Amino acid sequence: MQDYTLQVTARALIVKNRKLLLVSNDYKLWYTPGGHLKPSEMLPECMIREVKEETGIDVKSNQIVYVSEFFDKKYSVHKVEVYFAAEICVDELPTHWLDQDGLVKTSQFFDIEALKNIHVVPAFLKSGKWLDFGLDIYQGSEKR
Repeated sequence: MQDYTLQVTARALIVKNRKLLLVSNDYKLWYTPGGHLKPSEMLPECMIREVKEETGIDVKSNQIVYVSEFFDKKYSVHKVEVYFAAEICVDELPTHWLDQDGLVKTSQFFDIEALKNIHVVPAFLKSGKWLDFGLDIYQGSEKR
């Protein structure tokens, strides 16, 4: 059996006018803003920091709404992703923001119909569960 390194990430589900904020580094694959937890960092702090780094916007952390996990065989990583509902603290996204780590190239809001036409991960985002958070927090694992 392959040895995997555990990696925990905190991600934001930012919904405005029934649209979900996603980011991309190549305009092909879209995902929620968020990133790796640093040692001695709390999950909500990580999510807030990562959203700011990737999009330039400030958010307020609300409750954990989903947990997802997957095994990335390419990098030998077992990734656990914790999704927070987050409130956006601005009316519009910055137009000329550059990700501090240089990975994210763009951010955009998508409605449920638009999600059907793009490659978005994790796949459960296409179901629109982010429009109405329920009791089924654990989303299981998927192959990536």
